[in-house]
Amino acid sequence: MNRDRGVAMVLVLWVLLVLSLLIGGFAFTMHVETRLASFRRKELKAEMLARSGVEVARMQLLLAAQAATNAPYDARNQSWATNDLLYVDHELGEGTYSVTVMDEESKLPVNKMSEAQWSRLLTQLQVDPFDADVIVDSILDWIDEDDRHRLNGAEDDYYTTLQPPYRAKNGPLDRVEELLLVRGVTPELFYGKPAEKPDDVALPGLAELLTTTSSGHVNVNTASPLVLKVWFGLDDVHVDAVVGRREGADNILGTDDDQPFTSVQDFAAVASSGQGGRVVTTGATVKSTYFTIKSTGEVAGVKRTILATVRRQNNQVTVVLWREMRGGGGA
Repeated sequence: MNRDRGVAMVLVLWVLLVLSLLIGGFAFTMHVETRLASFRRKELKAEMLARSGVEVARMQLLLAAQAATNAPYDARNQSWATNDLLYVDHELGEGTYSVTVMDEESKLPVNKMSEAQWSRLLTQLQVDPFDADVIVDSILDWIDEDDRHRLNGAEDDYYTTLQPPYRAKNGPLDRVEELLLVRGVTPELFYGKPAEKPDDVALPGLAELLTTTSSGHVNVNTASPLVLKVWFGLDDVHVDAVVGRREGADNILGTDDDQPFTSVQDFAAVASSGQGGRVVTTGATVKSTYFTIKSTGEVAGVKRTILATVRRQNNQVTVVLWREMRGGGGA
Protein backbone atom coordinates (compact mmCIF):
# COMPACT_ATOMS: atom_id res chain seq x y z
CA MET A 1 0.00 0.00 0.00
CA ASN A 2 2.87 2.38 0.72
CA ARG A 3 4.21 1.67 -2.76
CA ASP A 4 0.81 2.41 -4.34
CA ARG A 5 0.56 5.63 -2.37
CA GLY A 6 4.02 6.71 -3.63
CA VAL A 7 3.06 6.03 -7.25
CA ALA A 8 -0.17 7.97 -6.83
CA MET A 9 1.72 10.90 -5.30
CA VAL A 10 4.18 10.96 -8.23
CA LEU A 11 1.29 10.90 -10.72
CA VAL A 12 -0.43 13.75 -8.91
CA LEU A 13 2.78 15.79 -8.96
CA TRP A 14 3.21 15.16 -12.71
CA VAL A 15 -0.38 16.19 -13.38
CA LEU A 16 0.10 19.35 -11.33
CA LEU A 17 3.34 20.11 -13.21
CA VAL A 18 1.69 19.63 -16.60
CA LEU A 19 -1.27 21.78 -15.59
CA SER A 20 1.06 24.49 -14.29
CA LEU A 21 2.97 24.49 -17.58
CA LEU A 22 -0.25 24.66 -19.57
CA ILE A 23 -1.62 27.50 -17.45
CA GLY A 24 1.71 29.36 -17.57
CA GLY A 25 1.92 28.97 -21.37
CA PHE A 26 -1.66 30.12 -21.78
CA ALA A 27 -1.05 33.14 -19.55
CA PHE A 28 2.13 34.04 -21.47
CA THR A 29 0.33 33.68 -24.81
CA MET A 30 -2.50 35.90 -23.62
CA HIS A 31 0.02 38.46 -22.37
CA VAL A 32 1.82 38.53 -25.72
CA GLU A 33 -1.44 38.74 -27.68
CA THR A 34 -2.68 41.54 -25.45
CA ARG A 35 0.53 43.51 -26.02
CA LEU A 36 0.36 42.87 -29.76
CA ALA A 37 -3.24 44.02 -29.86
CA SER A 38 -2.31 47.13 -27.88
CA PHE A 39 0.61 47.84 -30.23
CA ARG A 40 -1.61 47.38 -33.27
CA ARG A 41 -4.18 49.81 -31.85
CA LYS A 42 -1.44 52.39 -31.21
CA GLU A 43 -0.01 51.81 -34.69
CA LEU A 44 -3.42 52.31 -36.28
CA LYS A 45 -3.93 55.54 -34.34
CA ALA A 46 -0.43 56.70 -35.34
CA GLU A 47 -1.28 56.01 -38.99
CA MET A 48 -4.47 58.05 -38.72
CA LEU A 49 -2.48 60.90 -37.17
CA ALA A 50 0.03 60.74 -40.03
CA ARG A 51 -2.84 60.89 -42.51
CA SER A 52 -4.21 63.90 -40.65
CA GLY A 53 -0.84 65.62 -41.00
CA VAL A 54 -0.90 65.03 -44.76
CA GLU A 55 -4.36 66.59 -45.01
CA VAL A 56 -3.28 69.61 -42.96
CA ALA A 57 -0.30 70.17 -45.26
CA ARG A 58 -2.49 69.81 -48.36
CA MET A 59 -4.81 72.47 -46.97
CA GLN A 60 -1.88 74.80 -46.24
CA LEU A 61 -0.61 74.38 -49.79
CA LEU A 62 -4.03 75.26 -51.15
CA LEU A 63 -4.49 78.27 -48.85
CA ALA A 64 -1.02 79.57 -49.69
CA ALA A 65 -1.80 79.45 -53.40
CA GLN A 66 -5.06 81.32 -52.88
CA ALA A 67 -3.55 84.07 -50.70
CA ALA A 68 -3.24 87.27 -52.69
CA THR A 69 0.21 88.09 -51.26
CA ASN A 70 1.59 84.67 -52.19
CA ALA A 71 -0.02 84.28 -55.60
CA PRO A 72 3.01 85.12 -57.79
CA TYR A 73 5.57 82.85 -56.09
CA ASP A 74 6.35 80.07 -53.58
CA ALA A 75 9.05 80.49 -50.94
CA ARG A 76 10.24 78.85 -47.73
CA ASN A 77 8.92 81.62 -45.46
CA GLN A 78 5.30 80.90 -46.41
CA SER A 79 2.88 78.92 -44.26
CA TRP A 80 2.99 75.78 -46.43
CA ALA A 81 6.70 75.38 -45.60
CA THR A 82 7.19 76.98 -42.19
CA ASN A 83 4.32 76.46 -39.76
CA ASP A 84 5.41 75.55 -36.23
CA LEU A 85 1.88 75.83 -34.88
CA LEU A 86 0.45 73.14 -37.17
CA TYR A 87 3.52 71.13 -38.22
CA VAL A 88 5.69 70.58 -35.13
CA ASP A 89 4.54 67.96 -32.57
CA HIS A 90 0.93 69.02 -33.02
CA GLU A 91 -1.28 67.31 -30.44
CA LEU A 92 -4.38 65.54 -31.69
CA GLY A 93 -6.37 62.95 -29.75
CA GLU A 94 -4.06 60.57 -27.90
CA GLY A 95 -0.91 61.46 -29.83
CA THR A 96 0.91 63.95 -32.03
CA TYR A 97 1.86 64.41 -35.65
CA SER A 98 4.83 66.22 -37.17
CA VAL A 99 4.98 67.45 -40.77
CA THR A 100 7.64 68.70 -43.17
CA VAL A 101 6.93 69.83 -46.74
CA MET A 102 9.60 69.65 -49.44
CA ASP A 103 9.27 71.57 -52.68
CA GLU A 104 10.06 69.09 -55.47
CA GLU A 105 10.87 72.03 -57.73
CA SER A 106 13.79 72.81 -55.42
CA LYS A 107 15.51 69.70 -56.85
CA LEU A 108 17.02 68.87 -60.22
CA PRO A 109 14.58 67.23 -62.66
CA VAL A 110 16.53 64.08 -63.48
CA ASN A 111 14.88 63.42 -66.86
CA LYS A 112 15.49 66.97 -68.12
CA MET A 113 19.18 67.40 -67.30
CA SER A 114 21.70 68.04 -70.06
CA GLU A 115 25.16 66.51 -70.36
CA ALA A 116 26.72 69.76 -69.11
CA GLN A 117 24.43 69.85 -66.07
CA TRP A 118 25.25 66.23 -65.19
CA SER A 119 28.95 67.03 -65.46
CA ARG A 120 28.60 70.06 -63.19
CA LEU A 121 26.66 67.98 -60.66
CA LEU A 122 29.27 65.21 -60.45
CA THR A 123 32.04 67.82 -60.19
CA GLN A 124 30.24 69.36 -57.21
CA LEU A 125 29.98 65.88 -55.65
CA GLN A 126 33.76 65.43 -56.07
CA VAL A 127 33.51 62.46 -58.44
CA ASP A 128 36.72 61.54 -60.26
CA PRO A 129 36.63 63.05 -63.79
CA PHE A 130 37.12 59.66 -65.52
CA ASP A 131 34.36 58.06 -63.43
CA ALA A 132 32.16 61.10 -64.08
CA ASP A 133 32.47 60.62 -67.86
CA VAL A 134 31.34 57.01 -67.50
CA ILE A 135 28.44 57.91 -65.21
CA VAL A 136 27.17 60.81 -67.34
CA ASP A 137 27.22 58.80 -70.58
CA SER A 138 25.67 55.78 -68.87
CA ILE A 139 22.81 57.81 -67.37
CA LEU A 140 22.06 59.47 -70.70
CA ASP A 141 22.16 56.05 -72.41
CA TRP A 142 19.76 54.69 -69.79
CA ILE A 143 17.27 57.51 -70.36
CA ASP A 144 17.41 57.87 -74.15
CA GLU A 145 15.18 55.70 -76.36
CA ASP A 146 17.83 54.11 -78.59
CA ASP A 147 20.20 51.22 -77.90
CA ARG A 148 23.36 52.92 -79.19
CA HIS A 149 25.76 53.65 -76.34
CA ARG A 150 27.88 56.77 -76.07
CA LEU A 151 31.68 56.68 -75.92
CA ASN A 152 31.80 55.91 -72.18
CA GLY A 153 28.21 54.76 -71.76
CA ALA A 154 26.44 51.41 -71.42
CA GLU A 155 23.53 49.62 -73.03
CA ASP A 156 22.25 46.04 -73.03
CA ASP A 157 25.66 44.69 -74.08
CA TYR A 158 26.98 45.74 -70.64
CA TYR A 159 23.99 45.11 -68.37
CA THR A 160 23.26 41.61 -69.70
CA THR A 161 26.74 40.48 -68.56
CA LEU A 162 25.99 41.35 -64.92
CA GLN A 163 24.70 38.96 -62.28
CA PRO A 164 21.76 39.03 -62.30
CA PRO A 165 21.51 40.32 -65.89
CA TYR A 166 19.01 43.00 -66.91
CA ARG A 167 18.39 45.40 -69.76
CA ALA A 168 18.80 49.16 -70.04
CA LYS A 169 15.51 50.97 -69.62
CA ASN A 170 15.86 53.30 -72.63
CA GLY A 171 13.23 55.61 -71.23
CA PRO A 172 12.68 58.29 -68.58
CA LEU A 173 13.18 57.35 -64.94
CA ASP A 174 10.01 56.74 -62.95
CA ARG A 175 11.86 56.85 -59.64
CA VAL A 176 15.24 58.26 -58.72
CA GLU A 177 16.21 54.89 -57.17
CA GLU A 178 16.53 53.48 -60.70
CA LEU A 179 19.89 55.24 -60.92
CA LEU A 180 21.33 52.49 -58.70
CA LEU A 181 20.98 50.20 -61.73
CA VAL A 182 23.07 52.49 -63.94
CA ARG A 183 26.73 51.75 -64.59
CA GLY A 184 29.01 53.68 -62.26
CA VAL A 185 26.35 54.88 -59.79
CA THR A 186 27.44 53.59 -56.38
CA PRO A 187 25.40 53.60 -53.15
CA GLU A 188 27.80 56.22 -51.75
CA LEU A 189 27.17 58.52 -54.71
CA PHE A 190 23.44 57.91 -54.54
CA TYR A 191 22.89 58.25 -50.78
CA GLY A 192 25.69 60.71 -49.97
CA LYS A 193 28.89 60.62 -47.98
CA PRO A 194 28.89 61.67 -44.30
CA ALA A 195 31.79 63.56 -42.80
CA GLU A 196 34.19 60.96 -41.41
CA LYS A 197 36.48 63.46 -39.66
CA PRO A 198 35.78 66.79 -37.93
CA ASP A 199 37.41 68.69 -40.80
CA ASP A 200 35.60 66.75 -43.52
CA VAL A 201 32.59 68.10 -45.38
CA ALA A 202 29.56 65.85 -45.81
CA LEU A 203 28.51 65.40 -49.43
CA PRO A 204 24.84 65.08 -50.39
CA GLY A 205 23.74 62.19 -52.57
CA LEU A 206 21.84 62.04 -55.84
CA ALA A 207 18.75 60.90 -53.92
CA GLU A 208 18.66 64.22 -52.08
CA LEU A 209 19.24 66.40 -55.13
CA LEU A 210 17.17 64.79 -57.90
CA THR A 211 13.47 64.29 -58.55
CA THR A 212 11.28 62.53 -61.08
CA THR A 213 8.11 64.33 -60.01
CA SER A 214 8.36 67.97 -60.98
CA SER A 215 7.32 70.35 -63.73
CA GLY A 216 10.84 70.21 -65.16
CA HIS A 217 11.67 73.66 -63.76
CA VAL A 218 13.68 74.73 -60.70
CA ASN A 219 12.20 77.16 -58.18
CA VAL A 220 14.91 79.76 -57.56
CA ASN A 221 13.34 80.66 -54.19
CA THR A 222 13.70 77.17 -52.70
CA ALA A 223 16.63 75.56 -54.54
CA SER A 224 19.88 74.97 -52.67
CA PRO A 225 23.08 76.77 -53.74
CA LEU A 226 24.37 73.52 -55.24
CA VAL A 227 21.24 73.11 -57.37
CA LEU A 228 21.54 76.72 -58.55
CA LYS A 229 25.13 76.10 -59.63
CA VAL A 230 24.30 72.91 -61.49
CA TRP A 231 21.05 73.95 -63.20
CA PHE A 232 21.98 77.50 -64.21
CA GLY A 233 25.78 77.23 -64.36
CA LEU A 234 26.27 80.08 -61.90
CA ASP A 235 29.61 80.64 -60.23
CA ASP A 236 30.09 81.06 -56.47
CA VAL A 237 29.89 84.87 -56.60
CA HIS A 238 26.52 84.96 -58.33
CA VAL A 239 25.13 82.10 -56.26
CA ASP A 240 26.05 84.08 -53.15
CA ALA A 241 24.27 87.12 -54.60
CA VAL A 242 21.10 85.09 -55.22
CA VAL A 243 21.19 83.42 -51.80
CA GLY A 244 21.99 86.67 -49.99
CA ARG A 245 19.07 88.44 -51.65
CA ARG A 246 16.44 85.82 -50.89
CA GLU A 247 17.60 85.07 -47.30
CA GLY A 248 17.47 88.67 -46.12
CA ALA A 249 19.53 90.27 -43.37
CA ASP A 250 19.64 87.23 -41.05
CA ASN A 251 21.06 84.92 -43.77
CA ILE A 252 18.52 82.25 -42.86
CA LEU A 253 16.05 80.91 -45.41
CA GLY A 254 12.48 80.59 -44.21
CA THR A 255 12.24 83.59 -41.87
CA ASP A 256 10.20 86.77 -41.87
CA ASP A 257 12.89 88.96 -43.42
CA ASP A 258 13.28 86.81 -46.54
CA GLN A 259 13.05 88.59 -49.89
CA PRO A 260 11.87 85.94 -52.37
CA PHE A 261 12.05 86.51 -56.10
CA THR A 262 8.61 87.41 -57.41
CA SER A 263 9.45 86.67 -61.05
CA VAL A 264 12.07 84.98 -63.21
CA GLN A 265 13.12 88.43 -64.45
CA ASP A 266 13.71 89.48 -60.84
CA PHE A 267 16.00 86.46 -60.39
CA ALA A 268 17.81 87.10 -63.68
CA ALA A 269 18.62 90.67 -62.68
CA VAL A 270 20.45 89.45 -59.57
CA ALA A 271 21.98 86.30 -61.08
CA SER A 272 23.39 88.15 -64.09
CA SER A 273 24.83 91.09 -62.17
CA GLY A 274 28.28 91.74 -63.59
CA GLN A 275 27.85 89.11 -66.33
CA GLY A 276 26.41 91.39 -68.96
CA GLY A 277 23.03 89.70 -68.79
CA ARG A 278 24.40 86.36 -70.03
CA VAL A 279 22.74 84.18 -67.38
CA VAL A 280 20.43 81.55 -68.89
CA THR A 281 17.10 81.40 -67.07
CA THR A 282 15.61 78.57 -69.13
CA GLY A 283 14.01 76.13 -66.72
CA ALA A 284 13.66 78.73 -63.95
CA THR A 285 10.45 79.36 -62.06
CA VAL A 286 9.26 81.06 -58.87
CA LYS A 287 6.01 79.06 -58.63
CA SER A 288 5.98 75.36 -57.73
CA THR A 289 3.59 72.59 -58.68
CA TYR A 290 4.86 69.42 -56.95
CA PHE A 291 5.55 68.96 -53.23
CA THR A 292 6.41 66.00 -51.01
CA ILE A 293 4.77 65.87 -47.59
CA LYS A 294 6.41 63.82 -44.83
CA SER A 295 4.03 63.26 -41.95
CA THR A 296 4.81 61.19 -38.83
CA GLY A 297 2.12 60.23 -36.32
CA GLU A 298 3.09 59.07 -32.84
CA VAL A 299 1.08 57.45 -30.04
CA ALA A 300 2.85 56.32 -26.85
CA GLY A 301 6.16 55.85 -28.65
CA VAL A 302 4.68 54.03 -31.65
CA LYS A 303 5.27 55.86 -34.96
CA ARG A 304 3.96 55.64 -38.52
CA THR A 305 5.25 57.82 -41.35
CA ILE A 306 3.66 58.70 -44.68
CA LEU A 307 5.44 60.24 -47.66
CA ALA A 308 2.94 61.79 -50.06
CA THR A 309 3.93 63.61 -53.24
CA VAL A 310 1.17 65.97 -54.35
CA ARG A 311 0.43 68.14 -57.37
CA ARG A 312 -1.11 71.56 -56.81
CA GLN A 313 -3.00 72.74 -59.86
CA ASN A 314 -6.28 74.52 -60.63
CA ASN A 315 -7.10 75.08 -56.94
CA GLN A 316 -6.68 71.38 -56.19
CA VAL A 317 -3.98 69.43 -54.37
CA THR A 318 -4.02 65.83 -55.59
CA VAL A 319 -1.83 62.92 -54.44
CA VAL A 320 0.36 61.42 -57.15
CA LEU A 321 2.62 59.18 -55.00
CA TRP A 322 1.95 57.56 -51.61
CA ARG A 323 4.31 55.59 -49.40
CA GLU A 324 3.74 54.32 -45.83
CA MET A 325 6.53 53.36 -43.41
CA ARG A 326 6.81 52.14 -39.85
CA GLY A 327 8.75 54.27 -37.43
CA GLY A 328 10.03 57.80 -38.01
CA GLY A 329 10.75 57.23 -41.70
CA GLY A 330 14.34 58.28 -42.20
CA ALA A 331 13.80 58.40 -45.95
